Amino acid sequence: MKEGYVVPTIGKIAYGLGDLAINIGYTTIGFYLLFFLVNVAGIPAQWAGLIFFIARAWDAITDPIMGMISDRTKSRFGRRRVYFLFGCIPFGVIFMLIWIVPSSNQLLLFGYYTAITILFNTAFTVVAVPYNALMPELSQNYDERTSISGYRMSLSFVGNLVAAVGVSFIVDVVYKGKEHYVTSYPIMGVIFGIIIIILIFIMFLGTRERIHSDAVVHDGLIKTFKAVLSLREFRIILGMFLFNMIGFDLIQALFIFFLKDVILISEDMTFVVMGIPLIVAVLSAPFWIFVSDKLDKRKAYMIAAIYFTLSLLLCLIAPVNNLQFVIIIGVLAGIGISASQIIPFSMIPDVIEYDEYSSGVRREGAFYGITTFLYKVASAAAIAGASAMLAYFGYVENSTMAQPQSAISAIRYMMAFAPGVCFLISVCFVRMFPITRERFDEIKHLLDERKKQQ
Repeated sequence: MKEGYVVPTIGKIAYGLGDLAINIGYTTIGFYLLFFLVNVAGIPAQWAGLIFFIARAWDAITDPIMGMISDRTKSRFGRRRVYFLFGCIPFGVIFMLIWIVPSSNQLLLFGYYTAITILFNTAFTVVAVPYNALMPELSQNYDERTSISGYRMSLSFVGNLVAAVGVSFIVDVVYKGKEHYVTSYPIMGVIFGIIIIILIFIMFLGTRERIHSDAVVHDGLIKTFKAVLSLREFRIILGMFLFNMIGFDLIQALFIFFLKDVILISEDMTFVVMGIPLIVAVLSAPFWIFVSDKLDKRKAYMIAAIYFTLSLLLCLIAPVNNLQFVIIIGVLAGIGISASQIIPFSMIPDVIEYDEYSSGVRREGAFYGITTFLYKVASAAAIAGASAMLAYFGYVENSTMAQPQSAISAIRYMMAFAPGVCFLISVCFVRMFPITRERFDEIKHLLDERKKQQ
């Protein structure tokens, strides 16, 4: 492997710490915000779903714009890293403000949470889009990118773990449950917000933009959008990524409802069960990196997605109050979660070089901005749909009583089937993806020859 392509271990860890911070925010929102809005703030489930949709729709609009801005940025800190420096404090502070309940009026609360979630998503975009666009600029080696992705996703899972376990530990164990949620959730927000700020700043200090190119496109938004989507390889990887992440987001949004309302896990054990899939995901990361190296990323993903789909079917038969059975589901699902996060994020950068080879320009920010734009629109619609299903089947917000059987059945069936359908659709896209390790190396060789001639 050429020295110029090798990223030092400390650099990989620093880059991964960025995703740790990002995923503390992302996972806390994904796992707990819908539950918080419905069962702490007392907003009807369909309203909560609408908040998600509005905020994600706004977020989706800002993502491609932010991608293009970062592509064109010139600063002494680089194109991407400058946004980590100036975006970390707004990201952390606005995260803190999400978890307060400023009023008892549902209309005011709807307006407040819509506005604050839009602000949070904007701050998230300012950091996350340049962060994703930085990865192709860390290395241009096919296998080195899998290694970077492995470090990144391992620390990403740690962030997921901190969020999933930490929130439940603070609000359910330290503060003894639901009657203290109005106090415990804001305290959690302050703690996590400070951690987010510190980690993103460390990531800024520890990363370097190694790949520099003058072949940066300066087209307008619409023209760039059309040009990127005209690339068949990008459309294929986009389909895989969208359905993979929608499946994961549905699991995040529904899992806490599944534990508390379907399985009736005790509050002092919720944080344990929330953490098991993510601990297993971290431990499974080296395995999926090994499988990807041996079989190719495409085959590894197809195996993992089919396995993940089958493991979720156990949610159909999980007995009420059976902690051991839920732990088994968590362990099996954690193995699938690991692959669903590591492999797709290592495949997207491979399209960047193909685009440069075919068009003569590099537009990492545009690629990731458009990807997250479409993902967030689709994800918002999926979460809003799941929320609407909860409301349709009679879920009662902020209730101290057991939920009606219709709502319990709806949660169980959505957990078992909805994510799996998304994963299977993503497999269909992966089968069509033409960039193998050999093809990628060929493209890189041709690009190197072209640069030497220039």
